[in-house]
Amino acid sequence: MKHIFDFRFLIFDYLVVLFLIIGMSACRSHKKVTVVERDLEAVVYTSCYPIESLYVPSCKLEISFGNQSVSLNSSIYIRPDSIFYFNGRLLIGGFRGIIYRDSFVMVNYLDRICYKGKNDYLQKVTGYPINPESLMMLFTADRCEEAYRNKFNFITAASSNDRILMQGTDRSLLEMNINTNDRTIGNMVMYNSGQRQASFSAAYSGYRQYPQFVMPTVFDISAHDDNTPIRIKANFQQILFDQPQEVDISVPSRYQVVILE
Repeated sequence: MKHIFDFRFLIFDYLVVLFLIIGMSACRSHKKVTVVERDLEAVVYTSCYPIESLYVPSCKLEISFGNQSVSLNSSIYIRPDSIFYFNGRLLIGGFRGIIYRDSFVMVNYLDRICYKGKNDYLQKVTGYPINPESLMMLFTADRCEEAYRNKFNFITAASSNDRILMQGTDRSLLEMNINTNDRTIGNMVMYNSGQRQASFSAAYSGYRQYPQFVMPTVFDISAHDDNTPIRIKANFQQILFDQPQEVDISVPSRYQVVILE
């Protein structure tokens, strides 16, 4: 089981999933650490979608790591200017994590391990920039070119009715294939510099109309790791907007602490 739940296998929701380091002290004590929703900084989120937070109280996940897989019931809370919180539940044990703008803490209650590190590690594993803003964009299928330009330094290389191609400063390429009937994203693929094979991809379906916008509820996300592919299939059964949540992580002192870098 431990190999199934290696942290690289959970980051997307990880997730990715998930993390300034609220769990550093928690990993060394029995004290319950609570993160209360608050405005940490006046950070402008330039997404084309005008929402302050997204909460998924019920989500079905199927996660594959190489030839192994597991199914989870989970919940997700994203506030793009501050946190991405994930809670995954099994019949026995589960996982919780927080991603902040530059760091993360992930707790595996099944194997009694606390993982922590910088978000640069997550990007190396997934091929996709990992922080609360980028995960909000990922799970809302945000196709706002201005947001990618302002936040992640991508510039538009080509654009048509059914395709948007953007290039990063490191010569990476982001390709969005557009459904021409409703202008939503069918799939998104990212290529690292000089590589023909995708390093990261996401396919979207199950679009529903919400008051703010049309949003997908079914996701098929893959990270094409050099050694072991990671795949996450997600079904958002309920989505709530702009409803602040209180989140917490408690880590017993006997847990093993692993620094990922």
